[in-house]
Amino acid sequence: MNPDTRYITPDAIGEVRRGIRDDLLPVLDEVRQIFEENRAVGFPGWGPLGEWTVGALYRSLLDSFVRDTETALAVMRKWEGEDLAFAERNWRTAEDLIVQRVRKP
Repeated sequence: MNPDTRYITPDAIGEVRRGIRDDLLPVLDEVRQIFEENRAVGFPGWGPLGEWTVGALYRSLLDSFVRDTETALAVMRKWEGEDLAFAERNWRTAEDLIVQRVRKP
């Protein structure tokens, strides 16, 4: 995002959308993929005692991480795709309507 953008404008909203699309979504998607890849621990795993004490907690935490990451991705995709596009259009319309037009006599 351009650090000199200090005011809300349709262009600033567009920059936020691009930042979400180009920077945030790929990182969240990669984090979710890492969680998915690490759900299972290969042989010998945690061992008999470790499976009972650590394995269940580990799987539960990773399930929570995956679920929370998927929720965050869904929210960010909605912001980038629908919500901020709507805000950008409305802000542009508001700017266009606020301009005073002078009629020549």
